[in-house]
Amino acid sequence: MAQTLLGKIKLLVMATLHGLVDQALRSNSLAVFDEYIRDAERSMETLKSALVDLKVTISTLKARYDEAANEAARLDMQIDASLQADKPVLAKVGQSRLNHQLEIARTYQEQYDKQTATYNMLLEVTQVLQSKVEVLRAQRQQVATLLELVKSKKVIAQSIQDVEAIADNHSARMIEDIKTQLDQADARLEGASTRLSSQIEQEIGDSTLNAQLEARRQKLGLS
Repeated sequence: MAQTLLGKIKLLVMATLHGLVDQALRSNSLAVFDEYIRDAERSMETLKSALVDLKVTISTLKARYDEAANEAARLDMQIDASLQADKPVLAKVGQSRLNHQLEIARTYQEQYDKQTATYNMLLEVTQVLQSKVEVLRAQRQQVATLLELVKSKKVIAQSIQDVEAIADNHSARMIEDIKTQLDQADARLEGASTRLSSQIEQEIGDSTLNAQLEARRQKLGLS
């Protein structure tokens, strides 16, 4: 597959709302709005399904870690008891078993930490995409009005600034409202989007996660 699901999600996360409006104006069409909303909603459906499974996995790993840690604590006490009873051979065997048990516990802890970090990242990605979709839906009709203005003036608009140049007082107020809404939303989401983009880039190298998400995408009919 030319582009993995995570790669596509990264593009959706990094897309600015102001940039999407400018793209709509350049193409003189709301298709870019509809495409973004459609892709974001499909991606969120896949992510929400993955989050359910990840939550189960995290719970299982936590339980296994607790079991391993409790066993390690039991062995630790047995070693002390063996030493106090002057049974060095038994203590040595117990220490070997403890070392192995600590390694098992450490492995579960590492897996738990990684899966928890991935869960939190995917959850935040879903929230960011949902926020962007909500803003685009709210602004869709106003942008449609801008496109009608551009068509009526028979000009080529590359950005909102181009539309401002041909706007009357009423339209200017609407344009200012659109810009304010978009700028506020972009500013609010900028930090999270940048950080999530970096995290997604790291996850793209994880063939396991990619395979799991791609398989889920196929199962949901989102290919």
